[in-house]
Amino acid sequence: MKLYYILFLLFIIGCVDESQKSTINLDVKGLKKGTLVLKKLSDSSFVMLDSFIVNSGGKINFSLLLDQPEMLFIDLKLNEGSDIKTLNFFAEKSKMDIVTNLENFGYELVVKGSKNDSIYRNYISLNKKFNDQKLDLFKRSFEKSKSNDIDSLKIIEDLVVNINKRQFLHNANFAVRNSEFELSPYIAVTDLYESKKILDTVYKSLSARIKNSKYAKQLKSIID
Repeated sequence: MKLYYILFLLFIIGCVDESQKSTINLDVKGLKKGTLVLKKLSDSSFVMLDSFIVNSGGKINFSLLLDQPEMLFIDLKLNEGSDIKTLNFFAEKSKMDIVTNLENFGYELVVKGSKNDSIYRNYISLNKKFNDQKLDLFKRSFEKSKSNDIDSLKIIEDLVVNINKRQFLHNANFAVRNSEFELSPYIAVTDLYESKKILDTVYKSLSARIKNSKYAKQLKSIID
């Protein structure tokens, strides 16, 4: 009877663990050989969650316990670790599919199964437009510096400052508009930390559920 009780408890524990697991199916097109490392950021340092050695193709899957949605990272190590590429995605307690390729690992990827990540991809796309504008101005500034055109350099500098301000306000509004998702406080602590007033605005917009999340707690500690 005692043995039956122990086996029953182990069965229940096993079922609970399985229900809490997230599955990440990763397909790296063109990858033949390398090492993939799944990790997360904890207290300003990375913690490895799982790893996989690839010897014959780039389709693998990770399985992990995830308490709540959070940003995870996958390193691709090539040439015995001398060449490392990284991608990040917003993981959720679900089955997720990630498709990328060897050449553009971390830059070109499609993620399915995570609502937070879907919104995050939109956030990245919108910010790329701002960053492309600044990159173009930096190129123009470099050219003007060759001829020591001080007036043009000052105009370009002011334009960059203006774009930075617009980008910051855009990101703040984006975080507030998506306050029902864990991504919102993540954006605040990673991209809006320069203004406590904005951080406080984002925090106050969060739902009660989101305020209990990992990144909302980090946000609250910064504000306090």
